[in-house]
Amino acid sequence: MKKFKLSIFWLVCLVICIVVAVIYGWIDYRFKDVQVSGVIKNLEDGQLLLYGEHDGKVDTIQLDKEGSFVCHFSEKEIPGVYVLCIPQTSTTVFLYLRAGARVRVSYDALQSDLTPVITGNVTVESEIIRKINEEFLEMELEQVAQKTFSEYSGEIYDRYDGVVKLLDKVKDRKFVAMVLKELKARRDYCLYYYRVAYKLCISLESDVQEEAFWEFVRNLDLNNIENAKSDLLSLVIAWDMQTAKIERSAINCLCELKRRVSNQEVLNYMSEQYMVSALCNETSSDELTMVYDFFVQLCDDCDILCKVEKEYEAVKRALTRFAPGKEMIDLEMFDRDGNSVHLADVKGDLVYVDIWASWCGSCCYEMAFLEKLVERYKDSLHLEVVSLSIDKNEKAWLARAPEDRPGWKQYQATELSQRILEEEYHITAIPRFMLLDRNGKIIDAHAPRPSDDIIHQLIHRFLTSRAMVQGNFSLVLDNTY
Repeated sequence: MKKFKLSIFWLVCLVICIVVAVIYGWIDYRFKDVQVSGVIKNLEDGQLLLYGEHDGKVDTIQLDKEGSFVCHFSEKEIPGVYVLCIPQTSTTVFLYLRAGARVRVSYDALQSDLTPVITGNVTVESEIIRKINEEFLEMELEQVAQKTFSEYSGEIYDRYDGVVKLLDKVKDRKFVAMVLKELKARRDYCLYYYRVAYKLCISLESDVQEEAFWEFVRNLDLNNIENAKSDLLSLVIAWDMQTAKIERSAINCLCELKRRVSNQEVLNYMSEQYMVSALCNETSSDELTMVYDFFVQLCDDCDILCKVEKEYEAVKRALTRFAPGKEMIDLEMFDRDGNSVHLADVKGDLVYVDIWASWCGSCCYEMAFLEKLVERYKDSLHLEVVSLSIDKNEKAWLARAPEDRPGWKQYQATELSQRILEEEYHITAIPRFMLLDRNGKIIDAHAPRPSDDIIHQLIHRFLTSRAMVQGNFSLVLDNTY
């Protein structure tokens, strides 16, 4: 009987321990997980994007029929600054998320002039992040150039001090330390921007005259990782190269980086930035190889090297496979009515392909220039412009796509075509433009954007040159670039 009572006692103890553990685990999860929720009214495409600034990861959030959404994150994915994007209205909401954060966002897409309302336990932190991003935007060049450096720097320091005062309300010391580092780098970027305004608005051949500016420059720490992440370092290198009349190629930027920076963390970060830029923009296989060889000398981060090597090999294959004169892989696409159309069916002596998406700000920016280009060549029966959206959401595509017109049609890529663009053409950044001839052969797989004046020279030469008729496209390219 005694043994039986002891058994019951230990059984009860075990049950109590299990219950306590479950409750403790639930409480621990409840207070450490992160929840972002909200209601976005009158949003036609019902789609949001959540971008993590610390890792560059983008998640798509689908709203329900009432416009509501709820997202959960584990504490391991946090903390950091996140940007909630509402593509339909080009609205951005800055959020600071940490363990235990609860955020609710309310917004009406029909009142896009109003700021989204944020409630929760990280409201102050999120407001500070928003303030930083609004206060330290690049000002109009002409406005900056009209001021003396003393006047301009005074305005920047006033903004800096205003944000610092807001930090007094925050108890999270890690957040305060993080913001102060970023804030100083943003401040110094804006101060150096004065030189950019001077060069572009007053004289490219001369430079800032005020000693106060150069005193500020001499005190800049180019080995500070925050100055690299804020783009201040790349700005300094770019404009010093311009003054020294050094071509701003990727290989030259890497040379300047090696000469001026000794901090390996900064070398790793910046060399990756220059290499990624070369992978997106370089059209010569030999030049890309030179850049890559220099990059591997500067960077010693195994993760970065491994990631870039894969990208490099893929781009090299694409450059070889889709060089001028090679045949374009046919792409299936849908028109506005859902009919299947093939890129090979588009007729024109010259076909200008625009690969874009409704959520891409740079893509939408180029649309205005593309419209002007179409208007300029509207009387030509030889040029066809194809805007090919990689939107997965048809409503989002149709909401942003311009109306079809002679010489310019809108299409949505099929899933297979999207895979071809990404895996075969290695298109990892948009907008992307291509030029094709009447036979579907590639003239330029990385054509200039419509905002670049050189595209007009290129199109004009193709439409008027005998080279187009004879198929001697390399001659036209050599004479244009």
